[in-house]
Amino acid sequence: MPYVKFLPVDSAAGGFAMPLIDASNITRKWLDVDYTPAKPHPSRKLDIYLPETGDGPFPAIIAIHGGAFWGGAKNDMQVAAYFDFIPEGFALVSVEQRLCAQLPGGGYDPDGLFPNPVFDFRAAIRFCRANAAKYKLDPAKFVTAGGSAGGYHSILGAVQPNNPALYDASLGWADVDGSVQAVLDWFGVGDLVLQSKFTDETPGMKLPDGTEFKMDNYADIFLGVNARENENLAYFAGPDAWIDKDVPPVLLQHGVADEIVPVECSRKLAETIASAAGADRVILEEFEGYTHGDTRFNSGDNIARCVAWVREKLGI
Repeated sequence: MPYVKFLPVDSAAGGFAMPLIDASNITRKWLDVDYTPAKPHPSRKLDIYLPETGDGPFPAIIAIHGGAFWGGAKNDMQVAAYFDFIPEGFALVSVEQRLCAQLPGGGYDPDGLFPNPVFDFRAAIRFCRANAAKYKLDPAKFVTAGGSAGGYHSILGAVQPNNPALYDASLGWADVDGSVQAVLDWFGVGDLVLQSKFTDETPGMKLPDGTEFKMDNYADIFLGVNARENENLAYFAGPDAWIDKDVPPVLLQHGVADEIVPVECSRKLAETIASAAGADRVILEEFEGYTHGDTRFNSGDNIARCVAWVREKLGI
């Protein structure tokens, strides 16, 4: 039984609007916390939810939503599965970051291009550690989690945590350790060249009214240039460039029939992690017939599987 319910979708929000989460049943929470008070930004907010009982400190799932780098929200259905960790004794931190959202006059917001959202998520992790006592979090037990574009961020938030090349010190918390202890990545974007090619070559989707929808090439949008024509920059922006022997344990789950993010992204990432840190540092679980964001990822059995893996890696 899911821990949270959903609010009705606003009919005026457009055809791709996602249901928002109704977390009114959770009494211990902080909403819209500014995680970069030294440099405020309306998109740099996070929500913190605690179990209903206990004094903590609680191990924390630090989750970030998907949405092709230009959409989604920290309280939409994409993060619903992570709420199911709360009754298992975990805190949940759901993070918002800058997005390369579509602008009214056309184009995409340049403030949301790489590397800015990566800097944001890494700032959120440091904020959680710096303020762990206030929010009853265990600073030695952080897990990043996300799906799709959020899966990309879950990895980029975990690699080389204190490398200044992957952080904007003006956001604050520059002297705080940015490490996490495990990563849960569902059907995540990985190699941006591979992703760009896949999106370019994938036919448009048939909508219920019979029209065809061709997704914009969001890997190129996020990078600010065509990834296929700028492979060096795309490599620098992807996880493979930053995986080293110290990468924390990673659980990758991906549907073989994924029509948005190719399963090859997770396969390639798993190979890179195994090569750099050893085969025991990564698990790749592939699911035949699962499409992108398949609801079966949110099943009770799979959540139980993920909770058990996280507990094992955190030693709890």
